[in-house]
Amino acid sequence: MTILRGRQIAGVAVLMLACVAPYVRAQNIDFRAIDIQTVKIADGLYVLMGGAAQGNIAVSVGSDGIFLIDSMYAPMHQKIMDALARSPQRIRYLVNTHLHGDHTAGNEAMAKLGAVIISHENMRKRMAEPQNNAPPAAALPTVTYTDSMTLHFNGEEIYIYHPQPAHTDGDSIIYFRHANVMHVGDVPSSLRYPNIGVNEGGSVDGMIAAAKQVMKIANPDTKIIPGHLGPIVGFKEIQQQLDMFAVVRDRVMSAIRAGKTVEQVVASKPTADFDQGRMGGAITPDRFVTLVYTDLARKAK
Repeated sequence: MTILRGRQIAGVAVLMLACVAPYVRAQNIDFRAIDIQTVKIADGLYVLMGGAAQGNIAVSVGSDGIFLIDSMYAPMHQKIMDALARSPQRIRYLVNTHLHGDHTAGNEAMAKLGAVIISHENMRKRMAEPQNNAPPAAALPTVTYTDSMTLHFNGEEIYIYHPQPAHTDGDSIIYFRHANVMHVGDVPSSLRYPNIGVNEGGSVDGMIAAAKQVMKIANPDTKIIPGHLGPIVGFKEIQQQLDMFAVVRDRVMSAIRAGKTVEQVVASKPTADFDQGRMGGAITPDRFVTLVYTDLARKAK
C-alpha cells in the first residue's frame, strides 16, 4: 500500500569532489524517471525507495504524526509528498543520517511544512560551512545531539546515536526499538560498494567499526534499512561487507607501502574477487578503490 501512503593524493582530487561533495545540486539525474516505491516494514513503519541515486527514506506514521529519516534531493519532494498523501498526519520530525545532498537536499521543503530537523552536531556544522555550498538556513537542522538521543513518538522508542566517524564524522543511526528496525544511512550494509566521505571525516576503519557496532546494538532479527538499494538487509550482508572491507583495505595498504600510485592500485583490481553479485550504484569498483586509497595514503605518511 502507499503510506498511509600529497603527490599521490593530488591525482584524485577531482574525483573526490564528485564523490563526496555534500550539499550540492544533483547533476545528470533524470528525476522525472524516478518512481518512489513504498515498502511496509512493520505496523506504521515504511520505506520509501528512490533507487540508487535517491536512497531510502524511513517513515513512521501514527497518531503523533509523521517521522522521516532523510529527505532525498529537492526535486523528489513532490513525489515523496505524493507517497505520503493518504496519511492525514503532518510531518513532525526529520532526521538526517548525514550531510550529503541525496539525503538532505529536500530539507528546506520539509522545514517549510513544519518539520523539526534533527542531526548530529557535526553534520550541522559541516552543512553550514560556506565551502560546502551551505544551504538556506531553513534546511539546517534545528535540533542537534552529541552522543545519542531518544524520541518517544507513535508508541515507539526511537534511539538516535552517533557512531565513531565512519561514512562522515556526522553520521546518525536510527533504531526503532519496539519494531526492531534500524536505519543505518550509508554505513556498510547493502551489497554495493559504499561511498566513504574522505573529505568529511569519513574513513575505512571508521566504516568497519560502525558496521561492527551496528551488529552489537541490533540483533540477528533486526530489519536493517540501508541508505541505498533495497529495503532490508541483515547481519549476513553486513558481515559480507566487513569481510570485503578488511581484505581490500589490506591489499591497498600493502600497495601503498610498496610505493604504488593510485592509478597503479586501481589498475590492479583489488576488488575483483568481490565484484560479482554487487548491486551497482554510483560507486564503481574503481571509484571505491580510489576512496580507500585516498584515506589510507594519508595515514601511511
